[in-house]
Amino acid sequence: MRYKLKKKHLLLVLSAMLIGAAAFTLAYFISSDQVTNRFSGENETSSSGKVEISISEEFDPPPDKSDDPFQKSVCVANTGETDCYIRVRLSFSSSQVRDISWISNDEDKDNADAYINAADYPYSDLPEGWEYREEDGFYYYTEKVPPGQSTATLIKWVKTIFPEDGSVEADEYDIYVYSESVTAVNDDGEELDYEQAWS
Repeated sequence: MRYKLKKKHLLLVLSAMLIGAAAFTLAYFISSDQVTNRFSGENETSSSGKVEISISEEFDPPPDKSDDPFQKSVCVANTGETDCYIRVRLSFSSSQVRDISWISNDEDKDNADAYINAADYPYSDLPEGWEYREEDGFYYYTEKVPPGQSTATLIKWVKTIFPEDGSVEADEYDIYVYSESVTAVNDDGEELDYEQAWS
């Protein structure tokens, strides 16, 4: 009876060690970063392991509700030690606000023709290097990003046009930017393209 208890105890310890090793390996190969932008400028970020990324953005919202475009330049930097691939998810805290918001990646914030409804932006002609996958809702950067380098800018300007009839009530809203990365090489040190890296 005593022997059986010791054997069970040993199996539990070994299982815990294997789970811990698996978690460390996952942290080594994957990193994520998230920025939450409320108009007060609140931020939340985290990253772990040897692959590290940081969302880099210029965020300049209007002080009050306005139809004027504001800067929301989003790109992601590789702050780790190895080449990686990066993907980003953009979302609004309100689908009603998303539907009355417009996004542009043009240098000129006043170029009205460059704005695309936020709901349609994933399916538009995205900036070079970016592609959208509807199945998981991520924008994928198709080029590997070396340490110290960044992706191309995904978006640059946002404007929200509130209906005059007051049908959309939102004194404030969030635009969430969430990003993940994965190493550009496999366990054997072989180079991967972005599709292989994310498979």
